Amino acid sequence: MKKLIFSAFIATVLCLSSCGKDDDNGGGSTSLTGDWYFHTMYNNDDNKGLRWISPDNCSLQTYWSISDKKIKNEWYHKEGSDCKYTPIYYNYTTNNGVINATVAEDSPNDKIGAKSSVKYEMKGKELIIYYKSKGYDAIQIFHKKGEDYSYLDPFVGYWRMTKYVEGQQEFIVKNTECLYGEIVAHSLGATLYFNYPENGQCNKTINTYEWVKEGDKYYNVSNPAKKTLWDINFSNNNRYMTFAIDNGRTVMHFTKVK
Repeated sequence: MKKLIFSAFIATVLCLSSCGKDDDNGGGSTSLTGDWYFHTMYNNDDNKGLRWISPDNCSLQTYWSISDKKIKNEWYHKEGSDCKYTPIYYNYTTNNGVINATVAEDSPNDKIGAKSSVKYEMKGKELIIYYKSKGYDAIQIFHKKGEDYSYLDPFVGYWRMTKYVEGQQEFIVKNTECLYGEIVAHSLGATLYFNYPENGQCNKTINTYEWVKEGDKYYNVSNPAKKTLWDINFSNNNRYMTFAIDNGRTVMHFTKVK
C-alpha cells in the first residue's frame, strides 16, 4: 500500500502565550463557573512532536469544578496501568482574561499558598487554555458539562478509521494488523495519525495541519502559499466521514468516536 501523503490548571503552570482571536460563539457565550472536561489537547506528549491529541481514559476523568472563588482541579493521570487521582484546589480571581490563583489551604496536594497566573479564553462555549510547556506553546480545550456543542463544525472531534479503499482494493481496519488511522480535529487545527504496511514494515506517520472551511469545502492551509482542497463528506447525521485523496482513487472511511 503506497504511502498516504497530505501534499493542572495543570500540575505545573508556566508562562502562557497570548490568546487567539474570537470566533462564532454558537449562539452565546458561557460563564466560567461550572464543571469543565478535557476535550482536545495540542502538545508534544511523549516527544512525538506537536500534534492534536484526544485525551486518554484517565485524562477524560479529569475536570475543573469552578465556582465564583475556587477552582477544584479533579486531576486524573496515568501512572503505570492505573489512573492516579491527584486533586489540587485553588482560590482565584480573574482580571482581563487572566486567572490569578493560589493553592488553597484545603488542597489535598501541591504546596499550600503557591501562586500562579494563567491566561484563558472563552471561545464560543469552549474554555481554551494556551500555555508553554518545556519551551513550546501548548493548548488545552475544555467543554462544559451540560452545554450543547452541536454548533461546532462536524469535522471537529475524534475520528477512527474503519476502512481504507485504494482503487478496487478494500482493507478493513483490524486491531491485530498494522493498518490504522485516526483524526483529531479542532477549529484551531487537525492531526492525522496513519499507520500502513509497506515492504514488510509498519510505517507510522503523524501529520498536523491548519484548515479552514469555505462554504461547504474544506481546505488545508498549512502552507499559506498553497491552499489544498480536502475531499471530505459526511453521512449518518455526521457520525460517518469519508476522506478521499488521489482524485478519489483512495478513500479513507472514518467513524466519529466523540
